[in-house]
Order: sequence, then C-alpha cells, then structure tokens
Amino acid sequence: MIKALIKVASALIIFLFVLQLLGVSQLYVESYNAAYELNIYEAVLYIFIFMAVVEVLIYLGKAINRTLKNDVLISNYAFEGDKETIEMIKASSDNKIVLTRNQFDEAAILIVKAMSSITSGLMNEARYQLSELRKIIGDDAIVDILMLKIYKGEKNFDKMEHLSQKLMQNENIQLVGMKAALEAQLEKKEFTEALKTVNQAFEVRQDLYWVISSAFLLRAKNNDWLGALEVLNAGIEKNITPPQKAARLKAIALYELAKQAREEKDKTKFFKFITQSLQENSRLVPAALDLADYYLKNDRQIRKAEKVLDSIWNANPTYEVAQAYLDLFPKDTKAEKIQRMEKLALANNKRPSLNNLILAELYINAKKYAKSKTECNLFLLKNPATQRIAAILDKLEEKPKKQAKSNTSIVSTIKSHLENFGKSENIANYPKDFQWVCANCGHTSDNWQAICPQCGEIGRNYWHLYVDKDINVIEEN
Repeated sequence: MIKALIKVASALIIFLFVLQLLGVSQLYVESYNAAYELNIYEAVLYIFIFMAVVEVLIYLGKAINRTLKNDVLISNYAFEGDKETIEMIKASSDNKIVLTRNQFDEAAILIVKAMSSITSGLMNEARYQLSELRKIIGDDAIVDILMLKIYKGEKNFDKMEHLSQKLMQNENIQLVGMKAALEAQLEKKEFTEALKTVNQAFEVRQDLYWVISSAFLLRAKNNDWLGALEVLNAGIEKNITPPQKAARLKAIALYELAKQAREEKDKTKFFKFITQSLQENSRLVPAALDLADYYLKNDRQIRKAEKVLDSIWNANPTYEVAQAYLDLFPKDTKAEKIQRMEKLALANNKRPSLNNLILAELYINAKKYAKSKTECNLFLLKNPATQRIAAILDKLEEKPKKQAKSNTSIVSTIKSHLENFGKSENIANYPKDFQWVCANCGHTSDNWQAICPQCGEIGRNYWHLYVDKDINVIEEN
C-alpha cells in the first residue's frame, strides 16, 4: 500500500511541476450546482487524499481476502505504526530507498514547502528545504527538478542548462529536461543550440504545444521556412495550433518561401507559394503587393494586378496599396489619378481618414486648393496633425496670393491643430502618418517584418494609420 502511495505522490508532484511550467495556478471544479476554485497545491492535496483512501480500501480488501484464505503468513514485526517501512524505486536505478512512514510524510511536506518557497522567490529557504529532502530520499529525480526551478528563479541559466542535460538522460522525464534546456538556451540567446534541442524534442513528441510553437519559431528565425512549415503542419494535423493562428503562421511561412523562390528566379514556385499565402490570409498586404508586381512584370498583366490590388484594398486598405494601384497607370494625368482615387475612396469605409490624406495630397498636387482644404478639414476633425498634413500646410501657405484669401480658414484650422499637438517648424517632429506595428509588443517600423525584432513574434505586424483608434486588423493568438 505504501509503495502505491509513494508512486501516486511522485506522479502528483511531477504533475504539479508541469502545471507550474505551463503557468496554471488555479483549477476550477464544478459539482452539481456548485463551483469551487482551488489553487493547484490544494487540488493536488485533495487528489492525494482521495487516492490514499482508495488504496487503503483496496489494501484492506486484499488483507481480508488473504486472511480468509490463509494464503499469507503475517510477520511479527509488520504494521507496527511508525516502524512500518515502504520501498520506493529510484528513477533509472535498481537501488531501493527504505523510508519509515514518518520519513515519507516529512519528505512530502518538504517538497510542498520547497515549491511554495520557489514560487514566492525565497530561494535560500528552498535550498535549505531541498538539502533536508536530499538527506531523506537521496539524489532522486524530484530533487533535480526542484533544483531546476531554483536556478530558473535565480536566472542562473548556465547551471539550469547543465542540470537539464542530466534530466534528459532519464526517459521518464526527458521532455522536462528538454524544455528546461530550451528555456535556458533562449534566455542566453544561444539560438543554434536551442534549435538542436527543440528539433530533438520534435523527434520525440509532436503532440505538445510548446514543442510545435518553439520548433516553428526557431526554424523560422534560422530562415528554414520549409522546416517551419513542416512543424506547423504537424501541429495542424493534431489540432494543437488554434486554426486562426495556424492560418496566420502558414501564410507567413508560404510568403517567405515565395520570396526565396523569387531570389532563386523560380517563377513557378514563387507563384505557387504567394497565391497559397494569400489564400491563408487575404489581408497580407506585402504578399498582395508582390503578386501584383509579378503580374505587372510578366507580360504586363495589368488587369490581374488591378484585381489583386482591388481585393487587398477592400480587405485591408493601406497607403502603399493605393500608391501601387495608381502606379499601374503611369500615363494618367493628375485629374485621372484623382478620379481613380475617388473611386477607391468609395470602396474604403474602414479608414476614411486615409482617403482624406491621399486625396488631399493629390488635390494639392493638381493645384485644386479648395478640395485639398476640404479633405484636410475632414482629416483634422478627428485627428491631430501628422507629418503629411504639416507638409500640406506648407504648400497651402506657399500657394499663389490670389487664392490666399479663400484658404485662410484651412490654414488657421491646421495651425490650431498643430498648436494643440505641439507646433514645431521641423516636420520630422510630427508623428508619422502610418507605420507597421507589432500587435504583441507595440514595436513600430516603416516596413513590414515577418518576425518582430523586439519580441520575436511571427506574423503579428499590422498596418496602422496613426490616427486609428479602433484596431480591427489584428489577428488573435
């Protein structure tokens, strides 16, 4: 019976450790019409008590059966209270640890105390409790697992990685060692070693979320997008990766493969990958722009390019898409460009301020100051002044004197907005009109990036008009 309880306790301790690695701190239990909220320590304790009661009942049943059949001789020294002994088989060893019942209870209490101390950041106390535990059970695997958590709390990633190598030799807890080694290597920015570790984990298990996500990330950072796609497909087949996130990551991987094919001048692969990428994510602006450029450079397929840009403009209107669309027709006069943009504006109800900005620029270039004034007014009704608005202001102030009187109001309006923002003579001091922003950490850049250089997230860059209050283009995790 005691041996069975030891096994149950060990399994629950490892289960508790895995929950902590996953960041789970609370468990919710529903029974009939009542709901209970337990922390993981309470939940594990209740499970242990339940299993202990079950083992006692089983043991008593067997004892009664043996007594009735007279199949077993009862020794003189068995079942003597605290002197009752149990045997616990050490991991990867034929040696046995003999514990009294009191020692077993003390060891269980020390394990719980050590984990509580680690969670509270009291590493010295945890070390002391671990040393006391070692006196009772020796160098058992559970001691190494708890020591890993101490090293992690102390940010001693060198020792954490070294100890994880030992755990990886134990088949029963091999993946615990791999995960710890991976965490340490990532913290130390040893991406080559981390890639080796996660590839090894992927060979062992392909049904764990941390294995799939880490393998995809590290292969992608190593520019192995084909390998990253292989990992992602494994996660999709086993329903590990959420569908929306899977589609986003797959679109990025396919787009990066298309870019590699373009560098290798393989038009067939480029077209295959880039169209598949847009099928996975129809809002991926850089892929749409590259596909339109491909159509334009191959037999001047302007209609196909126009169709692609129309589609992406309806799904995710950006300044770059509008410019690419207008550039399809280089022979257009300024008036014709305005007509095309006005048509685009009617199809864009997601970002009306973007319409105002582009039209204001086109109108002022065509010397249609009154219409430019109107678009600027509409822009400034909702938004602060930006770099492009400040540039338009300069042009309005420099316009011919005969039109100065009719445009005094717009200059005054813009000046007031500039002053509210903090007027500066240097246009560069005003905020940029639009940027690419990482939805995970907020990092901004002028160009789209597959991997955020600040937080390492993949495919979370979204195009953001500076004045947008509502961000409706961010994919969920």
